Amino acid sequence: MKINKLFIVAACASTLFASCGETAANRQRQYANASLADGDAFAMIKFVGENGNYLVNLADVAAKQSASTEVKNVAAKIKEAYATVLPELDGLAKELHVGEAQRGVPALQVPVSIAGSDTTAVFNDKAFLALVVEKQGEINSRLSHEEHNTNKAVIHISEESLKKVEEIYKLAGGKVEEHGHH
Repeated sequence: MKINKLFIVAACASTLFASCGETAANRQRQYANASLADGDAFAMIKFVGENGNYLVNLADVAAKQSASTEVKNVAAKIKEAYATVLPELDGLAKELHVGEAQRGVPALQVPVSIAGSDTTAVFNDKAFLALVVEKQGEINSRLSHEEHNTNKAVIHISEESLKKVEEIYKLAGGKVEEHGHH
């Protein structure tokens, strides 16, 4: 009889403590904007989300204003790749409680070096491609850095995303170093 009472008390206590822990975690996320992502994953989600959206918006401008086939191909590849990468990244962000306010997407400001300073300026294809190489190189670096993350979902999304966006860097003229993995 005593063992049964002890068992019941232990079961009730463990249920009580388990529910308290979940409530505390929910309160922390709700009131303190806490995230389940570690610092690297949080930074990657924020950086790739912001810069990926920026590149998509810039690709729209390039597709409309540039006469270059190369620029149009790069712009099309950006839109194609990020059409799947950004929704997957948003899904990961929601899973890890990286909220919209924390991610944010800045308003598109086409650099003067690309669009020119007035309405009669010609679209600068070289400046566009150089900016894509710079931004995409940084994105690729962030994504490849996540292969050492402890969260399997972060590793999976970053590897899949990297496969989809690596070609953008090459198409824009970025030089890929061929060497062994360390």
